[in-house]
Amino acid sequence: MLRMHKRKALSRTAATMMTVALVLGGGAIVASSASAASSSAVAKGIALAKSRLAAYTKLPTFKAPGPAFNAKKVMANKIIFSIPVNSSDQFVQTLEDGMASAAKKVGFKFVDYQNSGSPAQWVTGMNEAISEHVSVIDLLAGIDPKSLEPQIKAAKAAGIKVVSSDTYGIGQPSDPILNGTVNAPYGQTAKLQADWMTVHSNGNGQILLIGSSDVAASPFGIAAEKAEFKQVCPNCKVYSIDVPVADWASTTQTQVQAQLQAHPNLNYVSPVYDSQSQFIIPAITTANKVGKVHIVSYDGTPFVLGDMQTEKGSIVQMDVGEDLEWVSLAIIDNEMRIVGGLSAVANEGIPLYLWDITNVKNAGTPPQNNKGYGAADLSGYYKLWGLTK
Repeated sequence: MLRMHKRKALSRTAATMMTVALVLGGGAIVASSASAASSSAVAKGIALAKSRLAAYTKLPTFKAPGPAFNAKKVMANKIIFSIPVNSSDQFVQTLEDGMASAAKKVGFKFVDYQNSGSPAQWVTGMNEAISEHVSVIDLLAGIDPKSLEPQIKAAKAAGIKVVSSDTYGIGQPSDPILNGTVNAPYGQTAKLQADWMTVHSNGNGQILLIGSSDVAASPFGIAAEKAEFKQVCPNCKVYSIDVPVADWASTTQTQVQAQLQAHPNLNYVSPVYDSQSQFIIPAITTANKVGKVHIVSYDGTPFVLGDMQTEKGSIVQMDVGEDLEWVSLAIIDNEMRIVGGLSAVANEGIPLYLWDITNVKNAGTPPQNNKGYGAADLSGYYKLWGLTK
């Protein structure tokens, strides 16, 4: 789900680009259509996209993100206090459970601060963490540090380090008030989505991108996806709308249906976060577009992978997955390094894996979190921390 800014419409001369801006349901819609490219340019783009996809069809292997250290010694009598963006989200809670499991293995106290996504609750959680004199406060999966700036300053004044995990994309600037971040590969996942849709539309796709501007990484990912389309698919037509996470349930279906009507030749709908598919699938079904319009997204959420396991009418065509257990261990790894005064890791190297109809059975029937990625993460991190599996 969460892992999200207004976008500026790019202007081009009428001979090479047309830009149409509309307002529908409160969301800005931008359509960009390049002038027809030569067949050789299209073929070159498809070949480039195929080459970029190839590396992500193999099971992930572990590469140590930093030097080994004695985790038990570093974390003796330490506490990590995690405040997730919303505990009710399946993706978020899976991360929390994985972090708690890792903490138990190392032998330190881990607090999962349960909340329903209210900023007031995040403030309460910060105050509770400060009163308990924890070692690190982790703002998980989308909380904007700016919304908690007074509390973060108070925590740091009390000697508590504050980090943000799975909120920013790799290469995206983060809030300097933080002591560290564990960034997600949002830019790379967006590029892979563009590559897939380029290949599977034969370089002539019509694509609707859906961002959620209330989450920090969303505009970053959308920009990366548009840039990739520009490079690999000169004949693709790319449209975009913005649906804040808070409005997913209330407006996603109606906005997507409106776009399907306005652009009847759409092939793909590509939300930044695959959890939004629960509202997109009904829109495609209601519009009688099953088999004509597909979803390509990111996260590897089980119910989304499950759609691929249906019969020929499956709507989801590809999902860029990441092993959430791996993500949990990466977060804990960097936070332990910060607690121990070790150098934080700029990039934990969280790997990506492409799920489609050819391999989705390996995720389980029905699909399960973390299944199908292998077990390189467990053995790799435990060895790095001086532990046995």
